[in-house]
Amino acid sequence: MSAAGDALAALADARPLPVLAGAAVYAAAFATRSVRLNLLLPRDERLPFLRGASLSAAATFLLQVIPFRGGEVASWAAYRKALGSGWARSGAVFALVKAVDSAALLLVGLAGAAVLGVRRGAPVLGALAAALVFLGAVSLVLAPRAAGTLLEKLADRFPVGSRRRRAAEETAGGLAIARTEPGRYALSIAASLAFLAGHLVALLLVCRGLGVSASLAGLAFASLTSITTAAVIPSPAGTFGPMESGFAAGLLLDGVPLAPGLVAAALVHLVTTATAGLCGLPLLLGRTTDRNDGT
Repeated sequence: MSAAGDALAALADARPLPVLAGAAVYAAAFATRSVRLNLLLPRDERLPFLRGASLSAAATFLLQVIPFRGGEVASWAAYRKALGSGWARSGAVFALVKAVDSAALLLVGLAGAAVLGVRRGAPVLGALAAALVFLGAVSLVLAPRAAGTLLEKLADRFPVGSRRRRAAEETAGGLAIARTEPGRYALSIAASLAFLAGHLVALLLVCRGLGVSASLAGLAFASLTSITTAAVIPSPAGTFGPMESGFAAGLLLDGVPLAPGLVAAALVHLVTTATAGLCGLPLLLGRTTDRNDGT
């Protein structure tokens, strides 16, 4: 029997309980993303807790299933509807959220690579990954602050009342928390890291249920490689295909063979996407309370 056949045959011994537990942990982790979102919003624009969690889950689901990165636009539209603001301001908030989450994933993924490098007798790789973690942390702190300042200066150059000035001001407003309230911004990063902690525990449980012995460090690095692959390779099936390839490639560094890695990646992707879809269903169906409708 081929390696792929062996990997598929091993699914007969899969344990559903750890897989279901992983899905439950992943669903619960969206609570931290609601906290993260509200930390990045001005006090009078914050969303109800469950609405924020549903919005974050819906955005994750849309990013996974809409072809050719169209989920980015759909998620932006979901943020606009939930926030009740214009395209520029909601786009700035969405971009800031993406920047925080992507940078947190980069830090965690590179930290995983550093651990794997040391564990596999490649200290140079570990040191390089650790240096990139440091540079990523610095960029995470400085980039949004610099962008907000630049946009404010740019807005001053446009005519008063013009669309360009309004768009620049709205975009700068969406980034304002990173510059004006650094403590809240730091807490939003911590909340994003807390989501990733839950995410990795969920992946570990699902993999254990499937009989794949990946470590937390390996799953952290595989999460980074899967997101990177999906970002650069468009797919008519959303992120399905590129993400599995990247995830399995990342697990190779953790000693997981390619065939079982691909099978695990496909099932992990299905479980997490379905969970995000269920958690985001209230917002996707329009059954959560709009912030400004008084209901």
